[in-house]
Amino acid sequence: MLKTEEGEKVMGNRKQGYALNEYATLKEVLMCLPEKMKIKQPLNEAQKKYKKENINQDIALRQHEELRKTLEAHDVKVKLLPVADNKTLPEQVFTRDLGFASDNGIFLGRMNEKIRNPETDIAKNWLEAENWNYEELRNGSLECGDVLIDGDVVYVGKSNRTTETAIKELKKLFFDKKIVVLPIGKKYLHLDCVFNIIAPRTAILHPDAFAKEDVRRISMHYRTIVINADEQFHLGTNVLSIGNDTIISLPGNNRINNEMKEWGFNVIEVEFSEIIKSGGAFRCVTFPLLKHH
Repeated sequence: MLKTEEGEKVMGNRKQGYALNEYATLKEVLMCLPEKMKIKQPLNEAQKKYKKENINQDIALRQHEELRKTLEAHDVKVKLLPVADNKTLPEQVFTRDLGFASDNGIFLGRMNEKIRNPETDIAKNWLEAENWNYEELRNGSLECGDVLIDGDVVYVGKSNRTTETAIKELKKLFFDKKIVVLPIGKKYLHLDCVFNIIAPRTAILHPDAFAKEDVRRISMHYRTIVINADEQFHLGTNVLSIGNDTIISLPGNNRINNEMKEWGFNVIEVEFSEIIKSGGAFRCVTFPLLKHH
C-alpha cells in the first residue's frame, strides 16, 4: 500500500478511504452545494414545519461556504460533488446519507426515498472519476446518517430509512466488528439526529428517541450530554467532530455548546439556520472520505 503526497492511502492505483471512528482528525470530506436546495416533498418534521417558508438558496449557499471555509482553515480538504442539472434533487446537500468511510474503506449505502436515488449515481461517478476505491451495499435501504463507527463497534439506527435487510448485509461486511442495532422513534430522521459520538467515550444523546434499555446501554459506554426535545428539533446532536476535541456546532444551541466547552472541547459556532430547515446540520452535509487515526 502506497501513500500519495496528500497522505491518501492507495490500493494499486486507487485511493482508499479510511475512518476508524467519528472523532479522529478529518482530512478530506465530500460535500455538495445547496444550489437546488428546496423543500419539495416534506420528508421529516423540520421540512413539514418550513414547507411554506421554504429555503432561501442564497442564504443557504453563504452558510455552506462559511462551513467550507471553516473546514479548510482546519486543514480539511473539501471536495464538491457536481450539482445535478435538473431540479429533481433538492436534498443533494446532505452527502452524509450517501456513504461512509471505515477502516475497510468507503461504502455507499442505498437511499430509501426514490427522490434521492440519483444522488448515489452522482457520487459513484465522482468516486470513479477521482479514483477512489469503494464498495456498494446491495440489499434493502441504508442511509448513512444511521451509521456511527467507534473502533470495533458499529452503531446502526433502525429508522424509517434503514431496513433490516441492509443491516444484515452490514453485519456480513463488518463481521469482525460488533454491530449494535438501535431502533429509533418514527418521527426521527436518522440516528445522528438523536445520538452522536464526539470523542472517546463521549456522546450527545436524546434519550426520548430510544427504548430505555438502549439508553442504558449507551450510557454505560459514554458520558453523555443529554438534550431535550427542543434542542433535538434544532439539531443539537448533529454537530461535526473534526478531531483534536474540536466541534462545529450551531450558535443557537447555547446550553449544549457551553457544556461541551466545560468538558474541554473547542466549539466553533457556524450559522446554519437556512440549511437546518430541511432537517440536517453539520454531520448531515459532510461525507468524510479520510480521517487520520
